[in-house]
Amino acid sequence: LRAIRMGEVDAVLVSGPQGDQVFTLQGAEHPYRLMVETIDEGAATLADDGTVLYANRSFAEIFDIPLEKFIGAPLNDFVFGEDRELLAQLIADANINIVRGEIRLDSHQQRPRTIRLTLSPVREQGVHTICVVATELTELIETNEALRVSELSLRQLSARLLKLQDEERRRIARDLHDTTGQKIAVLSMTLDRLAKLVDAKKVDVKDALTESRDVVGKIGEEIRTLSYLLHPPLLDECGLASAVLWYAEGFKKRSGIHLGVSIDDELVRLTTDAETALFRVLQESLTNVHRYSGSPNAEIRIFQSGNKVHLEIVDHGKGVKAGTDRPSFAGAPTLGVGIPGMRERIRQLGGQLEVEFSNEGTRVHASLPVQGSVEEPVEQSSELFRDKENFQASARQRPDLRKRILIADDHEVMRRGLRGLVESQEEWSVCGEAIEGNEAISKTRELHPDLLILDVSMPGVSGIEAALQILKDDPDMKILFFTMYDSPQMMREISNVGAWGYVAKARAGNDLVDAVRIIFDGKKFFPRIASAS
Repeated sequence: LRAIRMGEVDAVLVSGPQGDQVFTLQGAEHPYRLMVETIDEGAATLADDGTVLYANRSFAEIFDIPLEKFIGAPLNDFVFGEDRELLAQLIADANINIVRGEIRLDSHQQRPRTIRLTLSPVREQGVHTICVVATELTELIETNEALRVSELSLRQLSARLLKLQDEERRRIARDLHDTTGQKIAVLSMTLDRLAKLVDAKKVDVKDALTESRDVVGKIGEEIRTLSYLLHPPLLDECGLASAVLWYAEGFKKRSGIHLGVSIDDELVRLTTDAETALFRVLQESLTNVHRYSGSPNAEIRIFQSGNKVHLEIVDHGKGVKAGTDRPSFAGAPTLGVGIPGMRERIRQLGGQLEVEFSNEGTRVHASLPVQGSVEEPVEQSSELFRDKENFQASARQRPDLRKRILIADDHEVMRRGLRGLVESQEEWSVCGEAIEGNEAISKTRELHPDLLILDVSMPGVSGIEAALQILKDDPDMKILFFTMYDSPQMMREISNVGAWGYVAKARAGNDLVDAVRIIFDGKKFFPRIASAS
């Protein structure tokens, strides 16, 4: 049988368990043979036990077996390992129904190859055979694998680029705050001091100083705005909820779009990457609302459900056709990389992003798992004021009756400026300085100041976290926050901590002395909260 060639015989006699059977290969089958011999797909006819009765040359080439050795042999003889068992099962099932499966063929000359087989039962004149079509999938599978690897690499690269972008934004924002902003604040303080020292009769000099002070103030405001937009400090200092409230206030002023904001009171803190990703989704979504939707209002919801935190932004604008990524309104550009970028940010953190378009507006919904939430700061043990009566006694015995002030700020030039303002008042003295949050806590315990002037943003423990710890140790401690972050939301956060006041560094020359004096008189100093609320 193995020597039979295509067209050299008219019939094949096969002996098997069920007796001898004759398979006719003449008449109407000859046109079929001529057709299948010219196609690239492998085609074969098997007996019900898997013996090859007929195969075109493509089928033999796929199995890498000479045609004269192929015909008359069991097809299973050319497959090995687990794939041999799979092929046997396919042949058995093909006697009843059409079946499909993939097998791997080992090759001595090249990589293993993957073949897809489609087997169909054929019943004619009481004879049962199986028609087999073989398709080479090796290149397709390798191409798909290469695409998968490429897609994975692109996603990893995209995630890395997004992370680097956030890190660069944070670095630039901090540079603006920590260098340029601080120097401008000190310059403003110095100009204020000079204006007070200049003879009142020298009107031209005082006017020049006042004008310089105003210009410096405007520069400081522009730098703060740029720094906030690059990376809002509230995101790191107070969390997502505070940053969203701050951004929503500014967005309403800039765009004229009314925003309804609803945030769960018990919202947990997530990791820095997670909170940054959700905040960027909010920024991108509100930017699209402003540019494209034409909606006069929008709603923001942040809530926790189960083990996930959800962010939802809904507008009521022109919208787009459902299921598309292209705005349907005239003159609007197609949506760019914003939505894919947002989706990739969330996906990398194990969350999901859904964007629903309709004629009634757009809904953006992002969710992230709570498993990445950050733990609350570990309480530090404190001996501060444990024996408060002894401390009060020691305070009464101090020979220096001036009010003692501790300054905590991580910038030397700012501490120097603060010291100059404080010591310009005879009734006050600077008892010490701290350059980061933990040092502020320890020096408060050690020095027992009458007032702590505390920067909000410092390395290690932030000013707000330090204040919470200090006030837990001694609820009577007077804390005056001193920061570049001049926003109504920040003032509310500081007020909620339990501080006695807030002074923006840009206005320190005008406000600091007054603030300290008011606090020592037993009153609080929050000059802008009423107007900001």
